[in-house]
Amino acid sequence: MSSSHAKRIAYIYSKEYAGLASLLPSNIDRSITVHALIDAYGLLNHPDITIVSPQKATLKELCRYHSRDYIEFLQKVEENNASDENEDCITEDSRMDQLEEYGLRYDCSVFEGIAQYAELVAGSTIKAARLINDDAFDIVVHWDGGRHHAKKDMAAGFCIVNDIVLGIMELQKVYDRVMYIDLDVHHGDGVENAFQFTDKVLTVSLHHYAEGFYPGTGSGISSNKTKAVVNVPLKSGLSQKTLSKIFDQVVEPLSMRYNPGAIVLQCGVDGMAGDPLGKWNLNIQSYGDCLKKIMTWKRPLIILGGGGYKTTSTAKCYAYLTSIVIGKQDISEEIPEHEYFEDYAPDFQLAIDPSRQVDENTDSNLEGVYRLVETQTETLLRTEMP
Repeated sequence: MSSSHAKRIAYIYSKEYAGLASLLPSNIDRSITVHALIDAYGLLNHPDITIVSPQKATLKELCRYHSRDYIEFLQKVEENNASDENEDCITEDSRMDQLEEYGLRYDCSVFEGIAQYAELVAGSTIKAARLINDDAFDIVVHWDGGRHHAKKDMAAGFCIVNDIVLGIMELQKVYDRVMYIDLDVHHGDGVENAFQFTDKVLTVSLHHYAEGFYPGTGSGISSNKTKAVVNVPLKSGLSQKTLSKIFDQVVEPLSMRYNPGAIVLQCGVDGMAGDPLGKWNLNIQSYGDCLKKIMTWKRPLIILGGGGYKTTSTAKCYAYLTSIVIGKQDISEEIPEHEYFEDYAPDFQLAIDPSRQVDENTDSNLEGVYRLVETQTETLLRTEMP
């Protein structure tokens, strides 16, 4: 990776892609809002940043991880929406059963453009990995990626395809060890499932864990079969101070020990105060602190989005994180005027203030978490490191 004074940064974006991503039922208009704010701050005009066009994944690329039956079903769903008279289309009688089988009901309902969206989100993260593999850039930002719940043969948790898994598989063509860090409030179960039996990918997920909270996995109880899986289950009200402490005591030491060739960061921001699906109490600086530390490790880095269900809060955080990536220190606290300016009423401020929610992650509770982490890393520590 080049010096911090001359980082080569790619930013994957197109107006058409943002428009399509903004049709995702769980995140209506989020993508266009995020990119508009980042552009309004002038961050995309920075000399170190290069806007790179998204790319569609081919059927062959998607099937490197996903089942062919599932991917072809996505195409059939599109065809069925377009023409009920097409003989090759699935019948209505079987359609609902198949939607259920492939996870395309309820939280991952079908929408117009779903197949094209799946191809773009997967292809763009694969492209990010190729840019890293080719040493074309030091950091690649893909805010529309980070869909960490999708499984091999089904959608899950608002995630149609698992672009992260496909991107990591691409990185493995060049890098012997890849470290995946997941900051989403929900456990990164889909990525863990894909790599749990290899020591070539270290998956580290910091997430809220409680009975009834999606996806219900990531308890931190170690399995003898997994090789490089670390789960950090946390309680409600996680604060900036506590997250920073956990990062320093768990994530950074793991990185130093594992010595990855490349890093993938899933930066779901549904842990911010006020998020309708989150249980934490973080601000934008909480995520910024983690990103700054990761950047000091000077490893090739792919930064992806993820959860975040209060659209303006997500846009604020991703704008702030983009400013950190390019080293811009003077980003204004006042939201700049642009097309979606009125959405930031009433204060029009970048800051997201934590609530009075109590941080249940006390020192005594964290001691238990650290013991869980030690148990999970026993196998990893026995693995010969470079």
